[in-house]
Amino acid sequence: MTNAYSSSCAPNGVYYHPHSVTYHPSLPMAHYLPVWLDAFLLAPFTWLASPLASFWLGSALLAAYATLMGEIVAGLLFMTHKSYYLELQDKMIHMHNVSVDALHQSDKESYLAANNLAQEAFGKTFFSEATVGMASILPVPFALAWLSLRFTGIPLLTVPVLGTELGYPFVFLLLYITLRILFAKWKTHLPFFRTIHSIKQKAKAARGPMRRFIPEAHGNDKP
Repeated sequence: MTNAYSSSCAPNGVYYHPHSVTYHPSLPMAHYLPVWLDAFLLAPFTWLASPLASFWLGSALLAAYATLMGEIVAGLLFMTHKSYYLELQDKMIHMHNVSVDALHQSDKESYLAANNLAQEAFGKTFFSEATVGMASILPVPFALAWLSLRFTGIPLLTVPVLGTELGYPFVFLLLYITLRILFAKWKTHLPFFRTIHSIKQKAKAARGPMRRFIPEAHGNDKP
């Protein structure tokens, strides 16, 4: 990819350089964005002399803010409802194990009843974990909305063969996904996330493993 981004005129007629960034007051977010927050987010985009390098640096820091804030929100959500979340997981594993035991004993009625309860608990567990996961990406649309205020219509990179112009969403999302992967491996070194990890590990150890159905354990009988 080549750089299609300098002090030249962007498609929307706006010039970009490190100390003069596009602003679109007509967009809805502009009416609710505090001046101090806009200045704080914009500062890294003016730190370097190179416009492209400044944009990558500013986007990297914005992605880091979004990653950290999202993980904190998700962590707080888990801590607030941890008893409920852990209870769901305990029930899911317990009822699954009961259904496996019933299957080994060829007790069809008990197996069906336990299996239904296990599936119900699994569904609730799935959606509760999905809620926490969605909370972790909550800052992303706000970050993209702010970038749209400043960089709408400004091409940053061009794919040589296709001639496709890539703007702020490509750069930000690339950096954000990379940082999320790295942070997931590193976050347990931070006290808050280490505490959450410890709570989950202790709960996992207390509930025991999820048992598997072994055909040989009940012969050739089927429930």
